Amino acid sequence: MKNIVIAPCGNKSDMFYKHWLDQKEIKNFDLCLLFYHEEINDPGLYKDADYFFHLKDFKYHMLHKLFTEVQPAWLQQYDYFYFLDDDIKIDTQHINKMFALSAVFDSWISQASLSKNSYCSWPMFKTQDDSFCRFVGQIEVMAPLFKADALIKCLPSFTGNKSSWGVDSVWSKILDYPEDKLIVFDCITMEHTQPVGGGELYQKIGVDPKEDWENITKAFGAKKQNYKEYGRLAIINKDHYLFNFLGIKGKEFFRTLQRHVNDYDLPSRVKSWFNKLNNSLNIGQNKKNL
Repeated sequence: MKNIVIAPCGNKSDMFYKHWLDQKEIKNFDLCLLFYHEEINDPGLYKDADYFFHLKDFKYHMLHKLFTEVQPAWLQQYDYFYFLDDDIKIDTQHINKMFALSAVFDSWISQASLSKNSYCSWPMFKTQDDSFCRFVGQIEVMAPLFKADALIKCLPSFTGNKSSWGVDSVWSKILDYPEDKLIVFDCITMEHTQPVGGGELYQKIGVDPKEDWENITKAFGAKKQNYKEYGRLAIINKDHYLFNFLGIKGKEFFRTLQRHVNDYDLPSRVKSWFNKLNNSLNIGQNKKNL
């Protein structure tokens, strides 16, 4: 399985070297940075990136150009693609884990849950302690992890607007609103470190993001938002869902007891014991008759 993290990057970006590559010797992914500022102040900062392209555009516009003009072969060379915003704090081990779990669950688009101290637009994406993962109706644009097949299908939507608002709504529509392929992994958390709507993007786009959202969902015939949960894998232990936990432990006890009974072959042993007792009684009776 071949994985790649691809992220926008500017002169103030530091998450990639402070956190994403904090244990670069164990990473199971390549890192590609897409630089969006006009000038590169310190080229040496990006030496640990496997790929670096100076595309000077908005995140999803740069991604579209990357896959259609710069490196179209990557769509066949890589299995999973992780598109992190440059204000997302997540370490190497958790990025590795995201790729591994996405493959195990065969997710089409997935994301880590947001830490409790994260800035966020949709509280449903905050981590839930009693959940391992949740199957949802939509994944956010800030840090989606795509399977290659899903990425190829969704790629035309990447240039649907400048702000990227509503693009994630369109992905769900393009993928026909699956109920078990869009996954939030609560067992992995990331921190969104900057306020929503407060970055450079919103000063540069020159459009109202809400209008962008409205227009792109209309253009693709998509629901404006599909932030819903279809199901989850719950963590059941003494701290979460106590009665369910006790019920499960009770069933485990009786299954174990039954297994021991079967392993001991109690019915046969009881039958053998009665046979021996009966033989002893018959022998005793025969001796009396003599």
